[in-house]
Amino acid sequence: MKEILYSILGGATGAAIVTGAITLIQFFVNRKDKRDGKENVQNKALRYIMLYIIQERAKQHIKDQRITLEERRSLHHWHRLYHDKEPKGLGGNGDADVLMQEVDCLPLDTDD
Repeated sequence: MKEILYSILGGATGAAIVTGAITLIQFFVNRKDKRDGKENVQNKALRYIMLYIIQERAKQHIKDQRITLEERRSLHHWHRLYHDKEPKGLGGNGDADVLMQEVDCLPLDTDD
């Protein structure tokens, strides 16, 4: 009788431990998924903002038909952050590439 009782208690204890471990693993996986989803939304929002800034600054320089070396470097820096893949960039899709090519063709404004 004792052996049956020990078997039942041992099985129940083992099942409880396994169930608890699985619950903890699911908790941490779900928590990471939620956190990653939020980061993805923030990353997407940042990409839209950066693309807007790049487009507006580039269009203004194209309209003016000139750009300073420092302004060109700044735009390239923004574009690199927007376009490069993670972890150093936001993984933008290349929407600003054509504008950046036009910016690179602009004559440099050397007037201070």
